[in-house]
Amino acid sequence: MTKDFVTELITQTIQDVIEEELEGVTTEEEATKILKRIEDMDMESIMVTMYSRMAKDTAQYMRDTMFEEVMGFRADEQEFLSRQDQKWYKAFVTSEAMYLMVLEASQSYSAYVHDKKQEELALHGNMFTAIKYIHGRAMQQFLEIITLMKNGFADGAYARWRSMYELTIIASFINKYGEAVAESFIEASGTSDRYEWARKSGIFSSKKRYISFSDLQKSCEIDVDIWEKQYNLANQIVHASPQGTFSRLGHMEGGDEVILVGRSDFGITTPAEHSAISLAHITTIFFTILSTGDSVVSAKYINSWIDIIREGYFKAHDEIFPDSESLWDAFNSTRDIDASHGESSVEGDEE
Repeated sequence: MTKDFVTELITQTIQDVIEEELEGVTTEEEATKILKRIEDMDMESIMVTMYSRMAKDTAQYMRDTMFEEVMGFRADEQEFLSRQDQKWYKAFVTSEAMYLMVLEASQSYSAYVHDKKQEELALHGNMFTAIKYIHGRAMQQFLEIITLMKNGFADGAYARWRSMYELTIIASFINKYGEAVAESFIEASGTSDRYEWARKSGIFSSKKRYISFSDLQKSCEIDVDIWEKQYNLANQIVHASPQGTFSRLGHMEGGDEVILVGRSDFGITTPAEHSAISLAHITTIFFTILSTGDSVVSAKYINSWIDIIREGYFKAHDEIFPDSESLWDAFNSTRDIDASHGESSVEGDEE
């Protein structure tokens, strides 16, 4: 049974004081005087004083014991992280392997371009620079997503994917409209401009008051229609929406009575898959600005790795949550449908 401990303590304290005062009373007159004195007391002021004293004492107690309390919390934290890694480690390895292969290929590609493609770099230097920085930022965010997933924060990981998706759109837009737009993007880095740099593309009317991210989505080379649902979900998670508040990625089905306040081992397959797709998209754009034989091959095997990611996470999910819908079976059935229509299952799922 729950209690209001503070109110009960104060009430009991006042009763004890009254009983103590009345304990030695021998006449009714003395008792009446004591009760009258108690009735005349400013009880509101007394209560405020007691609340303040109790709050101060509690804060001091927490200060005195915080290291002990936090060490206990950290022990529980490490126990969760250990279990999380035991459950998902094969899947996490696929993400980390992707990060390493992209990093190695990017370093090799950049070194070759700067060493062997000076003439082409002079013509496309702004595009190469802009998308190289976008790609570097996306790689960092991909690593952040891995870290959040390892720590059981699916919603935080998906919120970071939202930024990766936006970087994909911007990289695609710059890649489509070329050097002048890339230069404008770079120059805007020292200003408060968010999307006005995109006017250099020449596709926006001078009467248009401002350019939005939605405008860039409509004008890039990414099929944004098939990402609309996922991007809207990510927006709901990022913002203080009712949908993002009551429908959490880390909230397991059937747990409607539970409010998620910390880590969860559920829901990480979505950010894992989507972040891999976005990293592959941005890497492909970057590697084809001044393409080499090595960069073309790298882009192909990096894109093929998305299915390795899917297999790792979907199979782990199905093993950890056997009562949930099988993600691996659902993915394979979709792939079979694509194959029966003569389409590439990898391309269909990546988009």
